[in-house]
Amino acid sequence: MNTYNIIAIGGTGMRCAECVVQLCAMGMFDNTEINLLTLDTDYKNGNFKRLKNLVDNYNRLTADREGVASNTLFSAKINYYTFSPDYSTGTNYDIVAHYSDAQASVHDEDGVKWQESDLVDLFLTPEVRKMDLQHGYRAQTQMGSMLMYHAIKEEAYENKGKASDLVRYVENLMTSPGSIVFLFGSVFGGTGASSIPILPHALQEAAKIISKDGQGDLLSKNLFGTVMLTNYFSFDAPNTNDSVFATSDKFALNSQAALSFYNEDETVRSTYKRLYMIGREMPRNVSRDDAESVTGGDAQRNPEDYIELVAASAAYDFFQNAKSHLTKPVFTDEAEIFYRTMASDENNCLTFESFFGSDKDIFAQKCGIMMASAFLFGPLNFASNRRKHASYKSLTEENIKDIRDFFRTFYDLEGLDEREPGDGWIKQMQKSAEEQGYQGFLFNQAAFSTTPNSAMNFKFNDKLYPENSKYKYNVSLLSSAYDTFKKEFGDTVFGDSDRTAVSSLFKRTYDTFTKLYGF
Repeated sequence: MNTYNIIAIGGTGMRCAECVVQLCAMGMFDNTEINLLTLDTDYKNGNFKRLKNLVDNYNRLTADREGVASNTLFSAKINYYTFSPDYSTGTNYDIVAHYSDAQASVHDEDGVKWQESDLVDLFLTPEVRKMDLQHGYRAQTQMGSMLMYHAIKEEAYENKGKASDLVRYVENLMTSPGSIVFLFGSVFGGTGASSIPILPHALQEAAKIISKDGQGDLLSKNLFGTVMLTNYFSFDAPNTNDSVFATSDKFALNSQAALSFYNEDETVRSTYKRLYMIGREMPRNVSRDDAESVTGGDAQRNPEDYIELVAASAAYDFFQNAKSHLTKPVFTDEAEIFYRTMASDENNCLTFESFFGSDKDIFAQKCGIMMASAFLFGPLNFASNRRKHASYKSLTEENIKDIRDFFRTFYDLEGLDEREPGDGWIKQMQKSAEEQGYQGFLFNQAAFSTTPNSAMNFKFNDKLYPENSKYKYNVSLLSSAYDTFKKEFGDTVFGDSDRTAVSSLFKRTYDTFTKLYGF
C-alpha cells in the first residue's frame, strides 16, 4: 500500500485538493492511503468548507470498506486533518504578537534609544498590523510567514500529548520515516505564499516539541515537493471598507518576487526535492456577475480551474518519482524546478495527455468511467434501481443520497434547480478551458452540453469520448447505452454482504464499463 501526505494551503490549495479527491474517486490513486491536511487562516472560507463537505461525502461512500482498494471507483482511503490559527480573539497582528509590549521595551545603547517594535515597523505598516486576520493574510507574506510559523509551534505546545489534528498529522510523519509530502498553494496571495517556504521547518519544530527526546527530524528523513502556482486567475476589486486587501493587479508582481526568492533561497532549495511551476499568461477573471467580490469568508467560493488539475497531476508525478526514489535515487540534494506548458492537440483541445503525459491511457479510462457513472448514478438513478435486486437490498436511502450527491459535485447533471443546470467539478474545468480559448476538454463537447432533461438520454456509449476515440461500445437498434450497461452488469453479484453493498456496486460498475469500452 502507498501512503502519501498532502498539505492544502489557502483557497488555491483547497481547490487543488478537491482535484485530488476527484482523482481518488475515479481511481487514479489505487491501493493508496492519503493523509490530507488543510491549512487556512480563513476557516470560514467557502472553498475550505466545500472541500470538507466533499471529503466527508467521499468517506461515507467508502465506510463499508476496510482500507484501500484497486481497480474500482473510490479506491483510495482519505484521512482528513485540518488546522486554522485561532484569530477569533486576537484578530490582528498587534494583539497576536503583543506589539504594545515591544513598544514598551526601550533600549538605550550609546546614547541611542530604540524600541523592539522598531524592527516590526520596518516591515509592517500600521494598516497591515491592524487588519483582520480572520480573512487570511491578504498577500502580506512578510507578516504571514512569521505568524503561521509561530501558530504551528504554539499549536504543538498547547496540544502536546493531545489529539489535535495538527499534532496527529505531525506524529504520522514522525513515525513513518521516508514519508512523501506534497504542498499545494499559490505564490501570489497571502496564506499559500507565506506558508510554502516555512511550513516544512515549522512542522519540524512542532515535531521537536511533540517528541519525548526533543528530536523529531522531519526534513532529512522525508521527501517534500510543492507547486509554485503563479497568477492564473484575477478578480474584481472587492467592495470593502478595509484598508488592506488583496488585489489581483499585484498578482504578477507577487509571483515574480516569489519565484525569484524560491530560486535563490538556500533553505527552500534544500528543503524541497521538486518545485513545479504552474501558471498561464492570461489570468482568468473569476468574478461573478451575480455576486460582489469579497475578501474572504463563506461567500468566497471560487470555481475550479483546469490549472488546479495540472497541479494535482504534478502531485501525482511527484508521488510516483518519490516512491521510486525510496529504492533507487531519483532526486538530487538540491531542488529541481519543473515547469509545464499546456500542450493541446491539432484541434486546440486539452487531452488526457495534456494532464497526465505517459499515463494518459490510465487517466482516459478512469476519468471516462467516472464521467459515464455520473450519468448512470445521476439522472438514471441506477443506485436506486439496484435496490430492487437481492444483492443490493442493503443499500440504504442515505447510501443512495450520498452517491447522487457526490456525482452531482463531479458533474451536477440535475442542476441546482430545473430551470438552470449547475456546474460540477468536471464542467467547471471544461468551462475554464473554454474561456481560455481551447476548443475542447478531454471529452466530446456533447457530454458537457446536456440539460437535466436530456441527460437521461445521453448516448454515453459512443458520444462520451471525442469522435476519433477508440473508446465506445455498440448498442442494438432497440436498446440504449443504459439498457446495454444494465444487461452487462447483471442482476446478481455473488459474495455480497450487508457491509459491502456500496463498494460492491462501484466495483461492478467499474468492471462493467471497463469491459464495454474495451479498456
